[in-house]
Amino acid sequence: MKIILLERINKLGRLGDVVEVRPGYGRNFLVPQGKAVVATTANLAAFAERKAALETAEAERLQVAQARAAALAEAIVRIALQAGEDGRLFGSVGHHDIARMLNELGHTISHSEVRLSEGPIKRTGEYTARIHLHPEVELDISVIVERA
Repeated sequence: MKIILLERINKLGRLGDVVEVRPGYGRNFLVPQGKAVVATTANLAAFAERKAALETAEAERLQVAQARAAALAEAIVRIALQAGEDGRLFGSVGHHDIARMLNELGHTISHSEVRLSEGPIKRTGEYTARIHLHPEVELDISVIVERA
């Protein structure tokens, strides 16, 4: 299935690229989310007319993401949970918990923007979480899990 990308998507392409994707990915995710349109002759002509407006909107999203990254640059998340003597947590710390703590600190973060490379945190200590704000803007923040 050929589609026209309406925004930059990691490992797929940039705004305006015509790419080939699997039909299910295009039909069930990209098109309904407004990230792409089916590459027909009419859609190619319509995209050519809208390209300047889409590029402006993409540049604004990038600026907003860079501003959010600057605000988050020095953020440190501290989470206190019950743990055993050996430091194993009774439960775990996931991306929902980190997003909630960042929101309590005054930042607007969705749980889908938090990436934990090694999965949920299950021991006390200091960890790094990657915050993915835009395909071109990512940063690492410190997560300190303490024993309550």
